[in-house]
Amino acid sequence: KDEDTDVQSKAIEGLWESEETCLIDPLIELLAPESPEKVQATAATALGKFALLAELEKLRPKHKTRVCRALLGVIEDTSRSLEIKRRALEAAAPLSLPQMEKAIARAYQSGVPRLKTSAIFAMGKNCDPRWLPILIKELTSADAEIRYEAASACGELGEKEAAPYLSELTTDFDIDVQMAAIQALGKIGGPEAKDSLERCLTDDSEVIQQAAEEALKELEADEDPLSFRM
Repeated sequence: KDEDTDVQSKAIEGLWESEETCLIDPLIELLAPESPEKVQATAATALGKFALLAELEKLRPKHKTRVCRALLGVIEDTSRSLEIKRRALEAAAPLSLPQMEKAIARAYQSGVPRLKTSAIFAMGKNCDPRWLPILIKELTSADAEIRYEAASACGELGEKEAAPYLSELTTDFDIDVQMAAIQALGKIGGPEAKDSLERCLTDDSEVIQQAAEEALKELEADEDPLSFRM
């Protein structure tokens, strides 16, 4: 049985990049409580692709409705496991719906560390500037995983107001947090982000130097989209 579950999960993972709407109903069926938990989790993540397409208005209304109902239904279902709820929250995050905002806020305030981490990830994917004050506050969290997710989420929001706070994290003692801050600065752009990334070019770590170099390339390409740098 475990082998069957693994095969099923791997098969769903292979469909993550697909945008074929004929996959929506089978994925929703696999999200049913009767499915093995691992399969439910993988199906929820796969539906995230369609949640994003729905938000970008690249799905028909009937498909959007089914995806939204399925994922929000799982998030609000108290009988579901923490892992399934987390996956559904992260998958549904791009949807700019009042129910989604409430779900993210509830997860953030839940007092459950793993759910809070998923909520911070979801804030970035939700792309709503209303989350910025929370994300800036969490950049100083004692938990490195929270700092990492908050930095990444700031990059997704792209608000220049976050740049000075992210600049401080480029010298964080956790290298993953440093990398997330550098990548976020590359996405945000602006003079402050550029100055901070240029300072990182002289860091003792080659990994940090390379990350800063890549982020500067992204920043410069965004500033001048017609430039074709090799």
